[in-house]
Amino acid sequence: MKPIPILALQQTPGIGARTVEKILSLTDLFEPNSPSDLVEIINLAFEEFGRITIPDIQSATVGWDEAHEIWELSQQNNIQIISRESPHYPKYLLRIPDSPPLLHVKGNIDALNKDCIAIVGTRNPTKYGITAAKNLGAIFAKEGYVVVSGLAEGIDTAVHQGALDVNGITVAVLAHGLDTIYPSKNKELADAILKKNGALVSEYSCGTKINRSYFIARDRIQSGLSLSVFVVETGIKGGTMYTVEFCKKQNRVLIVLQHPAEGNAQLISNKQADIVFENEDDVDLVKNKMKNKKMELLTSHLPISSIEFVQPMHQDKKKNCHREPIQMTLG
Repeated sequence: MKPIPILALQQTPGIGARTVEKILSLTDLFEPNSPSDLVEIINLAFEEFGRITIPDIQSATVGWDEAHEIWELSQQNNIQIISRESPHYPKYLLRIPDSPPLLHVKGNIDALNKDCIAIVGTRNPTKYGITAAKNLGAIFAKEGYVVVSGLAEGIDTAVHQGALDVNGITVAVLAHGLDTIYPSKNKELADAILKKNGALVSEYSCGTKINRSYFIARDRIQSGLSLSVFVVETGIKGGTMYTVEFCKKQNRVLIVLQHPAEGNAQLISNKQADIVFENEDDVDLVKNKMKNKKMELLTSHLPISSIEFVQPMHQDKKKNCHREPIQMTLG
């Protein structure tokens, strides 16, 4: 199905994420061209699955009109909207069971289909963590990987900057509509990412405001785009640990920096890390692991869609539309 009808389903009152996925799973699905078509395909899903609320034509018209408004606003902001049927949809993201029905992309859309490594960590890092993050962003960008992070303060910012410093490509996964930047202090960084052939990506449409739960949902996309997740510095709790959980469930490579931070120490002592990264000598080990993971992912069957981690589709819209580290040689 094309993006606008999917957007319309997402914007129709009473239609949630589960219903959208059920509709998209129908084998005899036709391309809707009007609000009445939307109601018809929702009826088809009801006949197949039951327990689906069928909207009236007024509600379907609301969804249809809002979808076209979002489409126009996206075009004005140079944002592309792609569905899972698009050849531009990230091939590794398709390998997770809860891939977003739509992705909103600003910038170099081809970057999403290159070999990516997600490098993540706390918003409140040590000075060493910032230095390590910047150097790791640079190291893997120079190795030809697209460096993925979340544009947050702290480690994410340093990772993106490190990649940019060596003219590498970096992608920021955001938890809101791409017509805004959060945190606002990273607006210049976001502009630099776009200027240097990177991209901003979100599953949330233009006008979607920040919601705390969306940050957790976006963590699965950071991992899903990538062959591996590299934890630079983290506490025992926080967003980085959500990304770690998604990494393990999505069968990606988990790399943990040898660092005295409590979260790093716990991941290492619990033997959750596939690689404990001590110094630059471990870069080749990481590359080999990711090469093997790439072959594994690309030869695996696509999963049956699930929405275990997908947040509600009805998004709030704007009316207008430590100690010294051990033996680390990254700096």
